[in-house]
Amino acid sequence: MIEFNMLMVYLITYALCTFSIARFFRNDKQISIPIYKEFAAYFIYYIMICAVYVFIRIPMVMMVLNLVGLLLLSRLYEKKIRNNVIMVVMMYVMMVASECMAMMFCKFTPHNIWEKQGIASQMPLIFQCVALALNVQVFKKFGAMKSSDYVPWRCWGGVVLIQLVLVYFMIMLSNQMQAEFLVQATLLMTVVDFIILYIYDVLINSEKERVRNIILTEQKESYLREMDILMDSQKRVRGIYHDIKNHILVMRSYLAQKDYSSLNEYLDRLQQETKQAVPKVYTGQPTVDSILNYKINSLKDVSVNIETSIPETMGIDDYDITVILGNLFDNAIEACSKIDKDKRNIDCSIKMVKNQMFITMENPFQGKLRWNNGNLLTQKADSGNHGFGLQNVRRVVEKYNGIMETSDENNIFRVKTMLYLR
Repeated sequence: MIEFNMLMVYLITYALCTFSIARFFRNDKQISIPIYKEFAAYFIYYIMICAVYVFIRIPMVMMVLNLVGLLLLSRLYEKKIRNNVIMVVMMYVMMVASECMAMMFCKFTPHNIWEKQGIASQMPLIFQCVALALNVQVFKKFGAMKSSDYVPWRCWGGVVLIQLVLVYFMIMLSNQMQAEFLVQATLLMTVVDFIILYIYDVLINSEKERVRNIILTEQKESYLREMDILMDSQKRVRGIYHDIKNHILVMRSYLAQKDYSSLNEYLDRLQQETKQAVPKVYTGQPTVDSILNYKINSLKDVSVNIETSIPETMGIDDYDITVILGNLFDNAIEACSKIDKDKRNIDCSIKMVKNQMFITMENPFQGKLRWNNGNLLTQKADSGNHGFGLQNVRRVVEKYNGIMETSDENNIFRVKTMLYLR
């Protein structure tokens, strides 16, 4: 049977290792699963690995179960099996690398000091836990699945520095402290290190959320201004229609006087007043009409095909539908601006089937899109303040318990959303 002290060290350190695994898999993803389900999945994984360690302790069995457990955990965040395998391989490589680092760590302590003190297996476990946290932290910044670039270097570097200082103290304490205090001291410092990591994640995520909310608020204000401009234009047209009799009298007067020059000027003025405000799309839903017509009127050299079938009352907040359509059109317009004029085309479909709203947007694009765990990465240089468009759409879709899918095929980018409305 495993010694009690050894068992407690393993249970604590592997709990911390499980936290590192969660940090790696979650990384910078928008989590849509309930927090209790996510916690339950990691708890089951932790219990399974600890039970195998305590009662079986067969290396091959532990490795297989570990890989299977990691694969199932990765399915929480990514549904493509290829990406799941890549994530698991990367995670397992880091775990193996952490074990190797723990073996190298032993070389910095006097020969047989741990064996004499009876802690030969406990200290490497603690260091392996710290090494895994360090590997994950480095990979989050430089790896293929790195988080957003706007995480400040000083914050990231400060956390790494704390972990390196912890390693230094572990080496110093191993050379000077007796066994009865060494494990407790290093384990306590490791727990404090992981508390710092947790606080770091909370603060970084809070900052990201703050930036997203600022951009979302600015976007909302921009769309509201756009709709106000469009509404004002439509009011002017309705005013012209209201005064149409007077306009006809003026034009007949010019015609009777054969003052064709003044007549042309008058007609040009009427045309100028009405051309921007004449609605090209009418669904009967004011918010949808406003945002669609504004975006269409702002386009140049772009063919637009819009298909709508929605009721006047849809059961979705005006702000939410504005965020969805505004972002999808903004992305499509930006993509079309980078290709030849004869290829610029946007297809938009908005349909209601019972209480389900389906929105599809298609547009051509040039070059190669960059994806990060199913999320489209911005191609703008200032990635820290951009790239939130589709993320904001996804957040609104998830608010209505919906589904959002993005794909690119034959240089056609396609976004499909489905929302459940009351």
